[in-house]
Amino acid sequence: MFSSMVPIRSLLLASLLATLPLSAFSDRPNILWIDIDDQSPWYSVYGDKTVSTPNLDALASEGVAFERVYAANPVCGPSRSAMITGVYPIRAGTHDMRSGRVPEYQIHLPEEIATLPELMRKAGYETYNASKDDYNFTYDRRDLYSIGNPPHPYSPGSRDVEAGNDGVKIPNYKGLRGTGSWRDVKNGPFFGQMKIPGGKGVAEIDKQLRSLGIVPVDPAEVRVPAQYPDIPQVRQHVANHYNSILRTDHRVGELIQQFKEEGLWGNTVFILYSDHGSDLPRSKGYVYAEGLHVPFIIAAPGMDLIEPGRREDLVNLMDIAATTLGLAGIEVPEFMDAKDVFAEDFHREYIYSSADRWGNVIDRSRSVMGNRFHYIRNFMLDRPLFNWGSYEMVSLMRDPDGKTTSFMAMRLMAEAGELEGAQMAPYDKRVAEELYDLKNDPDEVNNLAADPAYKEQLTKMRKALLYWIADTDDKGQYPRSAAAMQEITDRFTADMLKSPEFLKE
Repeated sequence: MFSSMVPIRSLLLASLLATLPLSAFSDRPNILWIDIDDQSPWYSVYGDKTVSTPNLDALASEGVAFERVYAANPVCGPSRSAMITGVYPIRAGTHDMRSGRVPEYQIHLPEEIATLPELMRKAGYETYNASKDDYNFTYDRRDLYSIGNPPHPYSPGSRDVEAGNDGVKIPNYKGLRGTGSWRDVKNGPFFGQMKIPGGKGVAEIDKQLRSLGIVPVDPAEVRVPAQYPDIPQVRQHVANHYNSILRTDHRVGELIQQFKEEGLWGNTVFILYSDHGSDLPRSKGYVYAEGLHVPFIIAAPGMDLIEPGRREDLVNLMDIAATTLGLAGIEVPEFMDAKDVFAEDFHREYIYSSADRWGNVIDRSRSVMGNRFHYIRNFMLDRPLFNWGSYEMVSLMRDPDGKTTSFMAMRLMAEAGELEGAQMAPYDKRVAEELYDLKNDPDEVNNLAADPAYKEQLTKMRKALLYWIADTDDKGQYPRSAAAMQEITDRFTADMLKSPEFLKE
């Protein structure tokens, strides 16, 4: 935050923590977030036996494996903003992917909102984040993390660039990533955030696994979800994702061994999660279940903090914020939409999620996830779902013949009229509403929104969405400022701007 904002925010933090006892904090557990990029919960602990994940299973045996956890947003920046604040992105104004990162356009959190690391620091925790921040608001990293900050604080004016995972060069804003480790903690306890490999960086995943003595998944042995054509490129994409899970499991095993050897296994709570689902074509960036559904394991080995087992109740990934506070014995502030999953009164009838601008593509979709039914509202019907986003554009540049990537192979099939139904829908004219029966249609290929037999269910979930939009004052419903639009046009070349807003004369 800017210095003029610090005194006010400090007073707010002090008032939020006024009820804390003045005793020492040494009896409080260390809490470690284990951050995984772009990974769906295709783990054996959740019932998928395609690959063996013994280390993830072992971690889950020390705590709780949550089976129905969905992200507040299916792409990393907004999702991480929700996790670190415990506030819906559309309420806080952090809903556009990687927004407010130039001097001309800044996003400030409302004064009543404080980040989780700030709250933990005020309660006596040392904090660090050796993973990426990727928060869609202006902040000084030194306010959040006491350990491992880069030489300079967050600087929205930095123009350094690096190659992103999608191949597009993105601004490398100072403060986006930090360093630090539990080994740097002096007084403790600590709240840490670390990263282990997830669904990204799979170009040589087979080679990586073999070097570890792990046999990669054969594409011929995977199930192709019904929303995708059964072609070699999709099979390889699915196999790559399973292989990324094998890599994740191996790294979790190494981490467990490290903590045991260093004497931290019995006083550290581990919270393992992914920021959103896989990078399959209809997953990342889109509010289908496959883009929102994530792994979520909370383990407290050697501590009588939580009741081990499995849970099937609905959880929003941003509940990680309130739950972390609860595990640390800190009261959850009123501004949070997040809830402590271990609170006696924890319950969610629905999980609400949103998707707006992702990179070079502008959109607005909202999701209401229930125990059985999933409702989606599409607001921008003048553009297809697959609107030449950055992943597709990079695939076009690298794979114009559609011989290697699922993105281009599917696009060419659609243009040739070789797809139909749910497989063709992302390229075709969109419908305003979608309703899926997750029990009978887990792949979400049969839209029931127009079926009279489901009118009552549709109406109920439509009303729930309208209430959520009103309650949050959904920031996605308002036009973007000229500065917000310029942030997009300055980053992407003209041929990558396919949304109608950029095509107007």
